[in-house]
Amino acid sequence: MRPARIQESCTNISGLLLILAAALTGVACEDDFNPRADFSRRLAVFAILDPVNPVQTVRLAWSYDAEVRIPPEPLTEREVKEAQVRVIRGGQRYDFHDTLVTTEDGRSLVAWVNSDFAPQPDQEYRLEVTVPGHHTVTSAITLPSRMYARAELVRPDTGVSVIRAYHGVPAFRTPPAGFYYRLWVENTTLNPGTSDTLVLRHEIPLRHDRQTGTWVYPAPAREETEVFTTAILKEIAEREVAASDSVLNRRVILQTYALESNFYAWYKIVRGFDDPVSLRLDQADVSFIDGGLGVFGGVISDSAIYTYVRFMRE
Repeated sequence: MRPARIQESCTNISGLLLILAAALTGVACEDDFNPRADFSRRLAVFAILDPVNPVQTVRLAWSYDAEVRIPPEPLTEREVKEAQVRVIRGGQRYDFHDTLVTTEDGRSLVAWVNSDFAPQPDQEYRLEVTVPGHHTVTSAITLPSRMYARAELVRPDTGVSVIRAYHGVPAFRTPPAGFYYRLWVENTTLNPGTSDTLVLRHEIPLRHDRQTGTWVYPAPAREETEVFTTAILKEIAEREVAASDSVLNRRVILQTYALESNFYAWYKIVRGFDDPVSLRLDQADVSFIDGGLGVFGGVISDSAIYTYVRFMRE
């Protein structure tokens, strides 16, 4: 079975739709019951600073009233059409401008961007968003310290060789709240009968779950290391290349992420139960934004590239 990442839904199921109050209190069945609570529109913000990205992006939306159904049917406006967005570090201020961006599924939406702003490790940043006619919402973070992605071959007492991935920092000045490790094998092949080369990259899972028949991949966690098996690395590397292909190069790529506390906490609350649903930006039930909804967070990343044979030594 070829490992595959499943595109997960971004639909949110908020609250309980089934309430037993009528049965418990003896209310007559003919009495009307409306599970929808009073609505108060609030500004939702999603902004994750990442020094690797050439453009820093802030997304905005209004929370909205909706018909009680799955998915909810919006009754009020969701789009934020005008806003002043800025990030402040010390005496420096970075203003963002609105632009139209296209999502992976082909939808167009308005986002606020800045291509001159390069976030730095161990620095404190404050986000301020003002929509005309509404109060300013704010949030502040400190980005984690820089990391140095490392991977090493380990042979434990069990005799099974594994790859230990770690951050390579003896002591953090600004400790991350969580870590996220991803490992890929990259094959460069020569297509038969042509001089064309093809580069194929495949992510390496941690293990195969026999009960569900699916591959299990890493996820953000507080653990400072992650362990991959060389057996799975070899299986994936060889399975993805046809017997007739000439392999010109094969290498292993490690990507390491350090998650700032707001971002890590938001991720764990939203995805903490491995539910196939997640909170939408415009219906955020948790908040790390003062005066609003959503999250302002950050991530620091680093990568390392190794030869494939480095991890195949017996």
